[in-house]
Amino acid sequence: MRKILLTTVLTFGLVGLTQFTTVRGDDKDKKDPEIVVPYVPTHEKVVTAMLKLASVKEGETVYDLGCGDGRIVITAVKDFKAKKGLGIDFNPDRLKDCMERMKTEKLSKEEMGKLTFKQGDVLKMSPEDFKDVDVVTLYLLPEVNDRLKPVLQKGLKPGARIVSHDFPMKDWEADKEEKVEANRTHTIYLWTIKENK
Repeated sequence: MRKILLTTVLTFGLVGLTQFTTVRGDDKDKKDPEIVVPYVPTHEKVVTAMLKLASVKEGETVYDLGCGDGRIVITAVKDFKAKKGLGIDFNPDRLKDCMERMKTEKLSKEEMGKLTFKQGDVLKMSPEDFKDVDVVTLYLLPEVNDRLKPVLQKGLKPGARIVSHDFPMKDWEADKEEKVEANRTHTIYLWTIKENK
C-alpha cells in the first residue's frame, strides 16, 4: 500500500511539473526568472493567520505564488477545506519539498487530489490564470508584488482576496493589516478585489 501511495504521489508531482510549461514558455534553457526571490519558509503561525485573514472557506480555490514547500496550500486544503490548492515555484527543488511535505502531513487521497504544484515564473502569469481563484497568497519581494498587482487586479473576480506576508503593494492601500507574533513580529496584508477593478 505504501509503495502504491508513493508511486501515486510521485506521478502526481510529475504531472504537475509538466502541466506548467505554458506559464514559463517553451524555452529549452529554463532560465531563472527575472527576479529571483530567496526561499524563506513562512512560520506555521503566520500560515494560519494568513488563511484566517483571507477568510478561506470550504470549497474555495487558493493559489500560493512562490510556494516553497507548499505549506500554505496544503494547510488551506487540509485545515480550511479549500476545494483546490495550487502552489507555483520557479525552483524544482521546492517542488520536491512540496511532495515531501504532502507525505509528512499524512494527507488523505482526496486531499492530495485537490493539490497541484507547478514549476513556473509567477511574473509570466496572465490575468486569465486567476479567473477562478478565490484567494492568492504571497511571500515575495516588494518589486514582485508591484509587478503582480495589475495582473491580479485585472484577473481576480470581485470578492477575491490577496494576502501578502511582510510586503505591501505600492499605491494600493491594504484593506486590513495585522501583526503576527511568532519567531519575530510578522506583518500580513489583505486586499479584497472590488466590483469595479
